[in-house]
Amino acid sequence: MTASLRSSSTVEVHSHTFPAISRIPNGETFPGCASTGLGSASPSRPRSSSARHASYVISGWSLQESAQVTTARSTSLPQGNRRPSNPRAAASHSSEVGSRLPSKRANAYALHQFTAIGDMIFSATKHGGQLPAVADVSRRIGISADPGAPGVAFQQAWQSWLAGKKRLRPSARERLEQIGQHWLIPVLAEVPAERLNGGHCAAVFERIERINAEIAARSVDSRALVRVDDEVRSRPRLVGVASQHRVYAALREFCNFEVRKTRRMSFNPVYAIELEPEEREEAQRWSAEQAAHFLATAADDPLGLLFRIVVLRGARRAEVCGFRWSRADLDAGYLAVARTLLLVGAHVIEGERKSQAGERKIWLDEHTIALLREHGKQQLAARLAAGTAWQDHDLVFCKDDGTPWKPDYVSRRFKAIARAAGLPVIKLHEGRHSAASLARDAEVDPEIRRKTLGHADQAMTSHYTHIEAQAHRAAAEAVAKLVEGDGS
Repeated sequence: MTASLRSSSTVEVHSHTFPAISRIPNGETFPGCASTGLGSASPSRPRSSSARHASYVISGWSLQESAQVTTARSTSLPQGNRRPSNPRAAASHSSEVGSRLPSKRANAYALHQFTAIGDMIFSATKHGGQLPAVADVSRRIGISADPGAPGVAFQQAWQSWLAGKKRLRPSARERLEQIGQHWLIPVLAEVPAERLNGGHCAAVFERIERINAEIAARSVDSRALVRVDDEVRSRPRLVGVASQHRVYAALREFCNFEVRKTRRMSFNPVYAIELEPEEREEAQRWSAEQAAHFLATAADDPLGLLFRIVVLRGARRAEVCGFRWSRADLDAGYLAVARTLLLVGAHVIEGERKSQAGERKIWLDEHTIALLREHGKQQLAARLAAGTAWQDHDLVFCKDDGTPWKPDYVSRRFKAIARAAGLPVIKLHEGRHSAASLARDAEVDPEIRRKTLGHADQAMTSHYTHIEAQAHRAAAEAVAKLVEGDGS
């Protein structure tokens, strides 16, 4: 069958209206109807010569053109719209009428959309299947997507998105997988991705708040491991504001991908959520005296030399665990950062440097170089003692059988030595902050500090640098002395 479509606009299915579609001109046919063979299409009588209203019934679906679009035809224009005889008025009138005429591109687009709707109806019903939800078809038409496309649930869309991120570091991939498993999929798994809205996103954070409330209430009564209903983590603990912001960021990135790439969404619903602001405390640092006390306490520990390089030179944990003898030149005075060791789940894996700036040389002082030479001799003796049990990974810092130290153990041991030394217990990464700050106290050139830490820009190095209270007091005294003189 064919049908002559006389005016423009939107499609209404069972009293639901699709977003506006451009007008189809008089005399053209609806090829989608012809392909379906689902019955006749009966256009209603036009309401006027300037605005048409046509209704087509196809297999129980009412395709209703509801927008009123003016059709400018000189033969049918009302008397009030006749072309004025005055040349200047006539030119203005022609411009106004021309602006209401549909473009060829709009007509072609409309034909394509009507064809797609007809084909969708035919494909969905030819074997007794169900028609897609009107809201879904409306949404797809609005973003120029296939109206008959199968819906994709959030869980499938999330996993596909994650699988496509080929350049992710293993640790970043593990973090996103945990966010999906712990917080997103338990709430959104079966939600069609194209229907995801602000209410669904809010439910994710409402669940987090409920779990936090239950953990807090039960922790008061018992020191035993808390078990919470609907909790998938093996060891439930409070989810802080920073962690909630990471969940928010992951969901935002996923939804942006759906809007811009797959076009299953027309907008990002995450922006309907407002979280409590994240307020990060400034990282702690050790003074020169505290750093010296720590290094003296750690000197005889198997990891003491590793900690020395962290505190004095600011190497990252993954970098210092992954130093290789083959990339070291003690005669020149450096260890080179090329590969890293990362803890992903329960496994230690080899990874790439964090950034291009991260591939660098860590220059060392004479005492550290001498300690490394002695460390190399001790490692050779351990290798001979281990015999065939030795596993050669070419690591500068390893266990007595050549296997790597687990990064999480390195962090725990750092805190244990600090606690035993009676020092403020800081994180291993804050040892890196201490190194940056001590270099500033020693008046090391800012560019050298940046390259030593492996930062891409000076702003990040400044973030790692923390000035001691004594320096702030000295600055205050200097300013007062300048203004008021020595008598202040």
